[in-house]
Amino acid sequence: MLPRAGQAARRGPRVRLKTRLALVVVLFMSAFVVCHSLLQLLGVAERADAENDGALPWVLTLLPDRSPPVARDEAEALERLVHLVRGIDGIRHVRIELHAADGRLLAQAPSRARAVPGWLYRWLAKPQPPVRKEVQGPGGRAVAYFLVTPSTGDELAEIWEDFIRNTLLVMGLSLAAMALIVGSTFRALKPLDRIRDALQALGDGRRGARLPAFHNPEVDGIAQSFNRMAAALEAAQAQRQTLLRRLVDSDENTRRTVAHDLHDELSPYLVALQPLARTLDMQCATRPDLADIGGTARTLIAHQSRILATLRNILTGLHPPDLETLGLREALARMAAQAPAAGEGPPALVRLHADGDWQGFGPTLDVSIYRMVQECLTNARRHGRPGRIDITFDTDARLDDGRPALRITVANDGVRPGTGTAPAGLGSLGMRDRCIALGGSFQGGPAGASGGSWRVEICLPLDADHPPSKP
Repeated sequence: MLPRAGQAARRGPRVRLKTRLALVVVLFMSAFVVCHSLLQLLGVAERADAENDGALPWVLTLLPDRSPPVARDEAEALERLVHLVRGIDGIRHVRIELHAADGRLLAQAPSRARAVPGWLYRWLAKPQPPVRKEVQGPGGRAVAYFLVTPSTGDELAEIWEDFIRNTLLVMGLSLAAMALIVGSTFRALKPLDRIRDALQALGDGRRGARLPAFHNPEVDGIAQSFNRMAAALEAAQAQRQTLLRRLVDSDENTRRTVAHDLHDELSPYLVALQPLARTLDMQCATRPDLADIGGTARTLIAHQSRILATLRNILTGLHPPDLETLGLREALARMAAQAPAAGEGPPALVRLHADGDWQGFGPTLDVSIYRMVQECLTNARRHGRPGRIDITFDTDARLDDGRPALRITVANDGVRPGTGTAPAGLGSLGMRDRCIALGGSFQGGPAGASGGSWRVEICLPLDADHPPSKP
């Protein structure tokens, strides 16, 4: 697991699925708005030319080619033509000018300036030559003429206003659609967070993790499958815990029985043989006729002492005698005091931090605590070369289900050559299985950035001496 975690860290943070979907929707809608705007702009030139080409013949047709019939002379005819041109208001797409026969500008139709972006005007505006239309006076000769010039700016201004209005409408609809799609997607993916949390809880050992019913049939099917799997896993773990607990109880009962039998049946006979062997040795020393068997007597005494010492070690391994005579707390204190002089490696300072008023927690829990602490000390001295080992007891801890628990922490400052980590040997596996059998948890690993120090945390329920019911 550690190498894969390191590779994931080197790859950098991963983008969540919701974020990726939101980015896809935003990019798609943005591309839609941009393409719609470009299509509108590409049709502007064609539209402007069509409007101008359609307006020019119509305006030329409406402009008179003769002076008004009521005009008495040429001056009055020009005056009436000027009045006509100045009265034209709101004309679009063209510019109308009235010139005298000699080219003097007499009047031009009023026009309203409309804003057009400079870049759009430079891009699409095409200068076109004006169209001239002669006006004959009362005498039949030309007295004036009209100059009609196509004006692209009016149509461009109108098209630009339509473009802005349509673009804003499309952007608004796109934003609304984007919000609706993203919101619906996030709502549809929301159950994934619940599923992730439930899987993480199950991976952390919380066997009661379950998923609620969902409105989505597909997700609800996943939730039901997960709940069935979690229930089957919980039942299997409960059965495994029960079997392990029975093995632990059977092992401790067997150890206790064998220890009592050895102590009560075999040990008295070995102790009783000691004075007899010494008496035989003394007789051999005082009687010359028994001098040839004196060496045998002394060998018998040495073997007898060795057997007694080995028996004491076996009895200590089978069932710690300090638990019977001192209780758990004092037995741990003696173990911590004798630890620097025992075991392998250089001596280490062992400190026991056991606050609170407690002496023991029950036969099975007491012997399990004693053995696991003893195993932690042995592993620390054997693998870590520590200068200090701290053993901390916390009787106010709680399990995930709220039950009162005992938390034991064994930490050392050892510096291990090479990787700085201790291998998971049979001792660690045995402690883990014992913790599972008692309904607790076991965690062990490096405690510092250097990787040399090691920390073991054991959490056991205080009611572990009450075995679970049979499955």
